[in-house]
Amino acid sequence: MPFLAEFDARWQDAAEYLDALRRDLGEGRRLDLVPDYLSEQVALDEGTGMVIGPEAMGRALAARLAALPGLTLQREDILWAPSAENAFVAAQRFQSAARHDGQGLYGPPTGKMVRYTAMSESWCVAGALRAEWLLRDETAILEQIGISLEDGARMRLSQMPPLPPPPPAAVFSAVAAAPLIEKSREPEMPTPGNGNDDAWGHTLGDLVHRIMGGELSVIARHYDAAAELFYPGAIVGAGPRDAEAFWLGLRAAFPSAEFRVHHLLGAEEPLSPPRAAIRWSLSGKHDGHGAFGAPSGAKVNILGLTHAEFGPDGLRREWTLYDQPGVMAQILRSAG
Repeated sequence: MPFLAEFDARWQDAAEYLDALRRDLGEGRRLDLVPDYLSEQVALDEGTGMVIGPEAMGRALAARLAALPGLTLQREDILWAPSAENAFVAAQRFQSAARHDGQGLYGPPTGKMVRYTAMSESWCVAGALRAEWLLRDETAILEQIGISLEDGARMRLSQMPPLPPPPPAAVFSAVAAAPLIEKSREPEMPTPGNGNDDAWGHTLGDLVHRIMGGELSVIARHYDAAAELFYPGAIVGAGPRDAEAFWLGLRAAFPSAEFRVHHLLGAEEPLSPPRAAIRWSLSGKHDGHGAFGAPSGAKVNILGLTHAEFGPDGLRREWTLYDQPGVMAQILRSAG
């Protein structure tokens, strides 16, 4: 019997299924298996735009494997829950390692070893990957191969599609007169819903939402005094002060941007501390002094993933990722 309807019986649970996907596609270079694992409508969000369809995802995977041959992904943790009788959603965290021996995503090969954290949320339906939100610590990768954040952002910018030209005034007039149907024709990521109803997922979601709403005092009240913190750029912090510096630096750069928590997962299992994972976004203008320098007025969309463990004195470990070079690339693109 399969663990969920329409999944192959050889997989006993979501972890086994995702292990097979990781081994074959992420490490094993079995690009011939892309149609077997990916839905025809699959969508990938890596923080700076969507990739839609198995062919496009296969090309993106091939480009990464070419730049970082020998890539390995060691999973640190997984949280998963059914989202329907034939679907599940899972949050994973990996320690990744590779040698920068290939041309492409990060420029000429340097031969340097890189190690970095990667985090993902995957939605699998009827035996295939339907949607994935995937972040890597791109800042850590750039630092290890000797590329500055701004140069890495310019490199990323060269790989992004150009912004569409503004429509002529006549089109603006027609849009203004049209009824408010189809506000945007931009493709949207499919959604697995809001997540499971575990209390720990709601605890983490509420905590981060309050922090990004300006209630920074909750950090001192709800973080363990010796909490371990893991942030972009392979930054390792400890305690409420370091957590406050990270979250305040991000929020201060985008003070008017809309913050939303989109998905929550939580679990309390034997031999493990209570754990939670959330997916969030920050969308709006770069109109403040913070993590990205002087305000530019650029419109940005930031995808974020946060995992946490809880102990008797509050949140004791936190992992948060967002794509810093991707955000900088959006700012540079807006500046022309």
